[in-house]
Amino acid sequence: MPAESLILFAKPPLAGRVKTRLAQSLGREGAARLYACFLKDAAETARSLSDARPSAGLVCEWTLEQGESPDEFPLTDWLPGAFLHRMQTGADLGMRMAAALGRCLAFGRRAVLIGTDFPDLPHEVLIDAFEKLDCGDEPTVALGPAADGGYYLIGMNRFVPEIFTGIPWSTGEVFPRTMEKAAALGVGTALLPEWRDVDEADDLEALKGRLSQDASRARHTRDFLG
Repeated sequence: MPAESLILFAKPPLAGRVKTRLAQSLGREGAARLYACFLKDAAETARSLSDARPSAGLVCEWTLEQGESPDEFPLTDWLPGAFLHRMQTGADLGMRMAAALGRCLAFGRRAVLIGTDFPDLPHEVLIDAFEKLDCGDEPTVALGPAADGGYYLIGMNRFVPEIFTGIPWSTGEVFPRTMEKAAALGVGTALLPEWRDVDEADDLEALKGRLSQDASRARHTRDFLG
């Protein structure tokens, strides 16, 4: 395993399984095609990180349904690049994130986990996350707060699974409760810029506005949106 890892959490870009709240405006197939663009943009962001920080290995952990196997899907087509592909494990989001980070930190010094709902997230944010975790022996958690009260990024330089316990997932309390948990555990925190994910129609409009101001980001998503 590499000394440090970037982990992506992703879903198969299949109609009815991704971006379901956008299906009303885009249709189920359209929402799936949009998310497929998110994946390709995430792959390019990861590649930019690797170019800038060759020590970072790339991992993608997929949300699959019961009985499904990664071998059934064209994962390298959906997410091109030098990724290690595997299934997520765990009963809830917190347990899945803890398991993913734990697998990488068992062999490496730093690991950063992000989702794939932020197609215009600059790779410089990921570089900053790794740099903030390169702080010697002090246990530190890097967090990227999301506009909805969650977080889009979590990174660790020591495995602290307790930080995922007692968190009300899928609520606006995720980020503040995680900060409280880190303080209670005596773990340092390093914050990154706030970013906005794309779940609802107004999130999509906000993304269009950001992309209209910066033509260098999220080229696949930008081409899809026209």
